[in-house]
Amino acid sequence: MVGCGLSQDLVFEVPPAPDYTELDNWAGHAEKLDITDSVFVPTPRTFGVPVFYVYPTVHFPKKGGSWNADSYAEEVRERTHFAVKMQSSAFNVAGPVYAPYYRQAAYQVYNVAPNTTTVNAYDLAYNDVRTAFEQFLVDIGPDVPFVLASHSQGTDHLERLIRNEFDKELQDRLVIAYLVGMPVLDDLPIPICEDPLQTGCFVSWRTFHKSVEPTSNGVMVGVVNPLSWNTSSLEVPAADNPGALVFESGEVLTGLIGAQIQDGIIIADRPKFRGSWLIRTKDYHRGDVNLYYMSIRGNLEARLDYLERAK
Repeated sequence: MVGCGLSQDLVFEVPPAPDYTELDNWAGHAEKLDITDSVFVPTPRTFGVPVFYVYPTVHFPKKGGSWNADSYAEEVRERTHFAVKMQSSAFNVAGPVYAPYYRQAAYQVYNVAPNTTTVNAYDLAYNDVRTAFEQFLVDIGPDVPFVLASHSQGTDHLERLIRNEFDKELQDRLVIAYLVGMPVLDDLPIPICEDPLQTGCFVSWRTFHKSVEPTSNGVMVGVVNPLSWNTSSLEVPAADNPGALVFESGEVLTGLIGAQIQDGIIIADRPKFRGSWLIRTKDYHRGDVNLYYMSIRGNLEARLDYLERAK
């Protein structure tokens, strides 16, 4: 009954479609200086490999709001910018980040039973991501390798994109896909990354407190440890974490949190930092990228360096 109430609280309407030939419909793009160019840590080099990044859910409408965000609305874009700045900068060591504004579905889609309205809302968001990716391919040109990166709702859309749109040519061009924050089934057309330098594969993880009892129900979810970058169930201690980035000031916190794979998720001790006493949840979803920020940057750089030396 709660789910039904939530479903009735919002209105399904179709906001104006973003035109991805216009730079204004990209939060990040190679042809403009923007928030995806933020650098919180020293960047000795980039590889000129473009990144297609899809941000997490930032659309939290109140009663009477729309099931889909208006990607042109200034308040929507303002909410988008924090996530894009804090997350996409973990990947800009590769090269320019392309981050499309999209008419994403409201967070309520995760709180109600699937129905026609929620499916339509999610389809609308996905079709924007797909259209933006098609323009991304036009902009970067043929045969150019690229990286995919996403978190939360963005990961749902990229997983669907890979399943529906990736032929062998795109699979061959993909360096790596960082599909973070959602359960990703391990039957994608591309394999899961088994080691830190593998390319043409995907990595995924979801982070929880070690007291959480996972319930995979036998579903095979692909998960990679964001510190060891393999699929081993061995624990990697917090001391081996090169740095988390949880403050917009750019302060890097080393040794903040470890990681261990257990039944399709990552488990860890509660991270302790200034203000962390406010964390009451055992689900560290919001920090999936930033708790392992420096590890992600280092891993992406290592994969690209290996690929470059292999030429």
